[in-house]
Formats: sequence, structure tokens, C-alpha cells
Amino acid sequence: MLAVLWLAGCAATPQAPLVGAPPARLDVATSLSGEVFCPRIAHILIRKSEHLLVARCDPGPVIVMSVAIGRSPIGTKQAHGDQRTPEGNYRVSGPAKASRFHRLIPIDFPSRRDADSALARGAITPSEHARIVARRAQERPPPQNTALGGHIGLHGEGQKWQGESAGLDWTYGCIAVRDAEIDFLAQRVRFGTPVWIQP
Repeated sequence: MLAVLWLAGCAATPQAPLVGAPPARLDVATSLSGEVFCPRIAHILIRKSEHLLVARCDPGPVIVMSVAIGRSPIGTKQAHGDQRTPEGNYRVSGPAKASRFHRLIPIDFPSRRDADSALARGAITPSEHARIVARRAQERPPPQNTALGGHIGLHGEGQKWQGESAGLDWTYGCIAVRDAEIDFLAQRVRFGTPVWIQP
């Protein structure tokens, strides 16, 4: 069942979502026509197996969007180039920026948990682990050039992938929605907005 989320403020370690009834699915084309009252987005949940993004407005409704994920959809991201979407608790790590996929909202992958797991299995070096840990301790975006990979976030489709995000996993690890949807999200998230990615 789709989780119903609640988080006050912007905690560094989000609480686990509460299990409950799924929100009513909205007709996104209608819901994003300018009639939705959504001053800001409190948090975002990605359910990879259901190809859904659930955004909780504060105040306002729950918005549900279809997403595309990495071309290797099963499992969490293990290494640069594995085309997997990470799983875990992340946060928006900077402002949205122009992208060949229309617009990108970056998240703070890799997390400390990602780094610890990668070090334990020998996927990153101790120095790479130390850099990730140090940047996260400073509340700065983690380095994006380790063996774990980087530049992960939410983005649109751009010209090449128009209309594909509802039924095809085509990204290299990011989460893709339609261009109008990423614009909607970009205007309402802020630095530190929680982004929870579940299997």
C-alpha cells in the first residue's frame, strides 16, 4: 500500500512513513492546471515498484505523478554507471537548474548510509568514504565524483523522451516526470525538502 507521509519541518533523518490508505489518484493534467493550492511541498515519496511520485503539499493536497526510473529498475544504486535509482532517505540539495531533460532538482546522493555500505563491500576507497562523510557533516552536498556515482535527482523528459515517463524506465538513475510536473515541483521544493525513495 502506498504510504501516507507526515514530517514537520526539515529533519536531517526523516521518520519512517506511516502505513495507511493510498491517496486518491489525481488527474495530473487537471491538477497542475493552476487550480491546485500548493504553496510548498513538504516532502516527496518515490515508490519505485509502483512508478509513483507522491508529493505532500503544505498546506494542500497530495499530488501523485507517474515516474520513470533507472534502466536497471531493481535494487539500489551500487556504483557509477549501473543505471539504478538509489533507495533511501535524501534531501533536495540545491536549486533546480536547466538540463537536457528540461530541468533537474538535485538530491544529496550518496547518503552516509550509501557510503558506509559501499565501503564495507569495497566499492569505494576509504578516502572517498571520508570525503562523503565530511561533506555531509558540513551539511554540504556530497561529492559527485566517487565510484558510487552522482548527479542524481528529479528531472523532466526534455525533447527526446516526451511522453515516455508513464511507461518506460529510461533514465541513468534519476527519477523522471513530465516537464510540466518538474516545473511544478521545482517551484515548490526548497533546500532540504525530504525525498524518500523506496523499492
